[in-house]
Amino acid sequence: MSKMAKAGDLKTMYAQIKILVYTIIAVTLLGGCSYQRQITLPPVGLPEGIFSSPQSNNYGTARVGVFAFGAPFYAEGKGKVAAQFLCQELKQKSVFAEVIPLPDIMNMTMGNLINFAGMKGYDLIITGKLLYYFEGSSLEPSSVTEEIQVVEVSGGAPQILWYAEAMETAQPALTTDYIIVRGDGAPAPSTAVLMKRNAEKFCNMLLDSRPLTVQPTYPSEGTTPRHLNRTD
Repeated sequence: MSKMAKAGDLKTMYAQIKILVYTIIAVTLLGGCSYQRQITLPPVGLPEGIFSSPQSNNYGTARVGVFAFGAPFYAEGKGKVAAQFLCQELKQKSVFAEVIPLPDIMNMTMGNLINFAGMKGYDLIITGKLLYYFEGSSLEPSSVTEEIQVVEVSGGAPQILWYAEAMETAQPALTTDYIIVRGDGAPAPSTAVLMKRNAEKFCNMLLDSRPLTVQPTYPSEGTTPRHLNRTD
């Protein structure tokens, strides 16, 4: 073999060694790099359970009183928060002509709420319940289940117009190790985020004027409601 060929082989070998060394250095440096994983929630649609809705929606000009939601003992005060999120969404999306928050009126019977609404001149009232509430963590999901009733209180005998249940559960993002990088985990979205999403679902329902295609079926205690489709 000629000297020139040997010199060429040596250069090639040295170049390969350099590439290998640089690769090892890069992998070593990048091995300690990480990025924050993001949690992406699906678009908000309608509530998961819609048990009653009017045949037509002619309530855009209504004055509506929104009362604090009931809540389980382990989520004291969170019913007010859920009602506040709903009020914000109702106002932001201009669902009704006037929305009156009533966060301090709690633990009243439906009859008393209706009488109160009549004295105030409301057309509709909205009551609700926080059925389930759990604040997640880096290892456990957050979960919120709510129900609302929209009741017409003017123009005759009171009647339920809308009755629906919305459920939101969001998982945390776990830490994942890849070959040269690590995706850092993220805690589950807060219950505040989930309550806002439920409020958006309720507003979407109230803005959707299509009636139910089947006879409303009201949920019994301890059962999971089924979703009722709407006409196109």
